[in-house]
Amino acid sequence: MDLIVVGAGWAGERHVQAIKALQSEGADVRLAALVDTDADHLAAKAAEWGVGATYHDLPAALDALPHADAVVLATPHHLHREGTEQAASAGLHVLVEKPMALTLEDADAMVQACRDAPTTLMVAESARYTRRARTVRDVLDTGTIGQVLTGRFNLIPRGHKTFQYPGRRAWLADPAVCGGGIWMLNGIHVMSVARMLLGEVTAIVAREVRSDEFQSELESTVVALVSFDSGAVLTMIISAELHGYRRYGDLVLFGSEGTLDVNRRHGDRVTVYTEGEPEVLPYASDERGGAPGSFVRELEEFLSAIAEGREPYTGGRSERETLAAILAGYESVRTGQPVTPQRAR
Repeated sequence: MDLIVVGAGWAGERHVQAIKALQSEGADVRLAALVDTDADHLAAKAAEWGVGATYHDLPAALDALPHADAVVLATPHHLHREGTEQAASAGLHVLVEKPMALTLEDADAMVQACRDAPTTLMVAESARYTRRARTVRDVLDTGTIGQVLTGRFNLIPRGHKTFQYPGRRAWLADPAVCGGGIWMLNGIHVMSVARMLLGEVTAIVAREVRSDEFQSELESTVVALVSFDSGAVLTMIISAELHGYRRYGDLVLFGSEGTLDVNRRHGDRVTVYTEGEPEVLPYASDERGGAPGSFVRELEEFLSAIAEGREPYTGGRSERETLAAILAGYESVRTGQPVTPQRAR
């Protein structure tokens, strides 16, 4: 399986690491080419990563590599639709970084382009492939805490007075390119995992709060009440401004028979409370061949879905619904009203 990686930034590097990790384990996967618009950066990263073929745009790579199998899109968000349509029209499978698009129109067009090709479309939603998320899912599947009724899911990764990123990641603060601030960038991780655990979002009520010192047109802190078709109602706080002190995050689920608790500050473990003694389930934050384990597992899922001709676990149709929930949150902030996400037809 020959892959073209488009984008030699932070995410692109993780995907290259994952490819190399699977190669070292004997998988049939190769980095066929690296694409980036910054010639100097591209040359430097190609030398660092040992990539022989480099191109400044995806069409040039597609023309030069007719036998490539798939494209990994680690580009700014507003370019995801274009890259997906270019790859699909050339008959290549697509692994695209989250969020898959800026609008539902773009997301639906991406799904349709890959359906028409036909090729596989998967979203690189790494949060679903962490050991933490999978441990929580496994606990829920046992029924130990019964039916989940409510809980909270918070992520406070930054603690800044502005929403800015340095250097090549400065585009993450441009609304026309990134599509939104912390609610889009990190909230989409939380929303995707929440959907994995609790089902589809049926309604969302969201509000933004910020201090007078926060200097950005993008959102500071979003507080949301999210309802799911399982009957659960969850609160979420996603913030670029609040101080998490080394990336604060917690997930607590209250069920009819018990409670599940995960807090990053308490170490890599899930604690389950029922009538007896609490059960502590450790999970390892792993690396494989120098790559984050979640990125390796998502690449394994991409390759397996292609080989088996099936929809990936975080396929385009699934993560389109995650995007719909995030956009519904923005609409609720704007209108002050509850919003039902626009489901695919």
